[in-house]
Amino acid sequence: MIRRRDRRDELAPRNYWGTLWSNPMTMLNDMDRIFDDFKTDWETLFVAPRTLSGELIRQPLVDISDEGKDFVLKAEIPGIGKDDLNIEVTENGIEISGESSSEKEEKDKETGFVRKERHYARFHRSLPFPDKIVPDKVDAQLKDGVLTVKAPKAALPEKKTQKVEVK
Repeated sequence: MIRRRDRRDELAPRNYWGTLWSNPMTMLNDMDRIFDDFKTDWETLFVAPRTLSGELIRQPLVDISDEGKDFVLKAEIPGIGKDDLNIEVTENGIEISGESSSEKEEKDKETGFVRKERHYARFHRSLPFPDKIVPDKVDAQLKDGVLTVKAPKAALPEKKTQKVEVK
């Protein structure tokens, strides 16, 4: 227990913390700056891909599963039609990209009010497969905003064994 000589004596003098924390608003402003710096550092650590113009490129959520003879990829791409979708496959991986745009306009003849809405979405995702696949036999289906791609694995070359005689 700390004993004070007099009740008017302070445990720590008012200028103990210096001028930095002398004002509650200064303390709050400094806390805001610290959190902003943390957020900026966090975002640069996990930076999302952008185009040259700085536009954010969305990456759809993707699940890849190994189902024995096939790899099955499921990607969530709501709002993208079959015609707006581009899938390129190599024996080592897959690239999925697409874009869509729409424009909606409402006019009220009485008030002259015009409301326009534009929507533009673009995405790109490139994923490697753990093993080689047969690109010619890849099958893709789009249903309810979920893209399902089945990629059959390439046959592994047979390992030839030879018996060695011990002398």
